[in-house]
Amino acid sequence: MTDPRGLLKVTARGQEWRLWLGMSVLADLQAKHGDDVLAKLDPPSDAGPGWMPSLQIIVDLFLGALQRYHVADADAYLVDEIIAENAGAFDALMAAAFPDQQDKPSGNRKRPKRAA
Repeated sequence: MTDPRGLLKVTARGQEWRLWLGMSVLADLQAKHGDDVLAKLDPPSDAGPGWMPSLQIIVDLFLGALQRYHVADADAYLVDEIIAENAGAFDALMAAAFPDQQDKPSGNRKRPKRAA
């Protein structure tokens, strides 16, 4: 049986944590960061090489995702440890919540090279 949409399991502090990115988390993010919160996670067209998304949005996203199953343990330090111990956790959580978006080409995709 596969995990439901929005669920990601990660390991940190020597134990497994379940993250759930569902509508309630997205609604909280919109309330805190605006209706365009997900767009704020993508670089603008004029982004320089040092651009990064709002780290507060990412922390709030992980805190919200932790709270469904781990409300007593969810804090910013656990978020730090989850991200540090799970390379790609943000991308994996977004892919779990929005799996149909993973196959669509992005605007930053490079054109295929011509054959020699």
